[in-house]
Amino acid sequence: MTAPRGRVTQPQQFQLVVDERDESWTFDRQGDRHRDRYADGILHSVDGPVDVSFARSGTVAPPVRMLTPERLPVWGSPASFAPVLVQRLPSHCVLVTCEHELDPADRVTVVVDERDGVAHRWYGTSDVTVLTELRVMDDDEPVPPRPRFSRLPQWPVSEY
Repeated sequence: MTAPRGRVTQPQQFQLVVDERDESWTFDRQGDRHRDRYADGILHSVDGPVDVSFARSGTVAPPVRMLTPERLPVWGSPASFAPVLVQRLPSHCVLVTCEHELDPADRVTVVVDERDGVAHRWYGTSDVTVLTELRVMDDDEPVPPRPRFSRLPQWPVSEY
């Protein structure tokens, strides 16, 4: 789920299905009739199809990058963020705080689970994204149908 940072609003839920071997994904966002998807080097978004690399395809669906934290837009140019704090949390997570080279008050934070290498929480400059469920699908399992999102009673509680 994603929510604007600093504002009290209803979080926006999403479902992301990624096939790392085929470098493809589908992304469904709550309230959005369009299903973004990437396959065979083509990104299909509301703006139409465009030829783009897998590494850059996450610009339309930022949670895609959370599955591979090294692709998050904070590690050097053009984002110009650099890690200033790395902290091991009481569980099996590592919290990494980065600050912008031109403004030390401009910070982003990512929480990476050491067991799966996935960024389960991303505190960006404008929004917060939390992965609440992660499941590895079988190789022959079909892409799930478009999800039906239920209303969340509250923001998910941190477990670290």
